[in-house]
Amino acid sequence: MTLKDLAKTSFGNLGRHKVRTALSAVGVMVGILTIVTMLSLGVGVQQEIIQVFQSAGLETVKVRPVTEERTAFNQFAEPRRTVLITPALVEEIRVRDDVVKVNAHIYTPRGANTSLRIEENMVRVYVSGTPWLPSEPFTMPPELVAGEELTDGTQGEIVVNASALEALGYRQIEFSDLIGQEIALVLQAPRGDVQDFPLRLVGIIDAYNDFEKESPRAYLGMADALSLKAWWYNDPDILEHEGYDALTVKAASLNDAVQIVEQLQARDFDVESLRTILDTVNKTMAVLQTMLGSIGGLALLVASIGIANTMIMSVYERTREIGILKAVGASPGDIRLLFMAEASLIGLLGGVTGTIGGWLLGLGLNEGILAYLRWKEIPVTGTFFVVTGWLVVLALVFATVVGLLAGLYPAARAARLDPLEALRYE
Repeated sequence: MTLKDLAKTSFGNLGRHKVRTALSAVGVMVGILTIVTMLSLGVGVQQEIIQVFQSAGLETVKVRPVTEERTAFNQFAEPRRTVLITPALVEEIRVRDDVVKVNAHIYTPRGANTSLRIEENMVRVYVSGTPWLPSEPFTMPPELVAGEELTDGTQGEIVVNASALEALGYRQIEFSDLIGQEIALVLQAPRGDVQDFPLRLVGIIDAYNDFEKESPRAYLGMADALSLKAWWYNDPDILEHEGYDALTVKAASLNDAVQIVEQLQARDFDVESLRTILDTVNKTMAVLQTMLGSIGGLALLVASIGIANTMIMSVYERTREIGILKAVGASPGDIRLLFMAEASLIGLLGGVTGTIGGWLLGLGLNEGILAYLRWKEIPVTGTFFVVTGWLVVLALVFATVVGLLAGLYPAARAARLDPLEALRYE
């Protein structure tokens, strides 16, 4: 039997029982639709995550000092640092040819009682480093309301957010008049000492997330943050004794970042790179896609039973036809191939319609998600359901194979029929 004859005969046989063929294909369609929808969700989310990581810079490396493990005796105290990020290390990394930029960070003391004072008014504030330096990979730069931003190496200057000034009773139309004024950070230590740190207000920023809207904040350059920390711990040489709190390194390329990570880890530093996090995300998404795809796999298992039932019924109905085919010279292999081809076509038909349905369902769900996010005023955009070429090919091949496997037993049964018995079958 030629391939042309096989295709013509298979399509003709399926066309004679359109309703039964369609019902058998529906089971495959549901399974493939589920698989395509679920896997396209995994692919879309993974692509969005990768895009975010790439925009943040996969070549960014974050270095932290190594500390002693917390025990029952020091769980509330700052653990002692065993491997320091020294100024010498910062300079060593800065002069490397494979490094674009290095930023050292000093964090203000945890739990410090810090207040912002303007004239006679005071408000508790949280103090951190300048928000324009890349201390965290996904930190979005804030929007200036008035004044100018802090720069690397600035000293004696401060930027506050609008929430801090509003807590002090200032209105937004008065913000510009405050730029250039001398204000103070008031730091109170647990030992009872109080110290004023006079600073010049150079900028006011807007709150760039919901947490900041309720959180008065002030931002300092590294030199001023170091002064606060030295006074808090009563250690004028704290940089020499404790080193920097963190280090952000921007490598020239991703390969350079990998080498820097390996070299710093060999020196026992606590190193974190976006590439490492991305690899973990990819592994997690692979597991998630497998779990999502297995839901459609269960539906396909049920569909394969339906195809097998259809083909067995077809064998019974076409027993006399099978006898005639064998009488005119068709071999058992030709009969087996014919029924396997018909079962595969049912699977392929369900795969095509399921793939198209999964793609359309993904488009609809994506629009629904984006509409919901817009309604909730959440500034998130993207394509969460992505049907790729490999997913289409996988779905069609999988559906065809499911149909083929479901038709193995009916095809073998048809091939074993005795032609004389088949011709006498009524």
